[in-house]
Amino acid sequence: MMVVRHRPSIEQGADDYGATYRMCCTCGQQGEAHASRRLAQYDLDSHVSALPRVPVYQQCRDRRAHDRRPWEPCATCAGQMSLF
Repeated sequence: MMVVRHRPSIEQGADDYGATYRMCCTCGQQGEAHASRRLAQYDLDSHVSALPRVPVYQQCRDRRAHDRRPWEPCATCAGQMSLF
């Protein structure tokens, strides 16, 4: 089974009326072009909140070292018992 990584970001562009902001994710989903960055951030937040929750036993304990986001399962930490 292929794992799809979600790495959403906000990209800036331009149209005839000025700057535009759009949420783009590595999964292929894109939001609408907005004149406000805040609206693009709302699209990003709603995309992340729609993702399924990661089970407790697959959550990463060291996201920076393992390069994981809160919504991504971690194969390194999966099934390990807590030390404390």
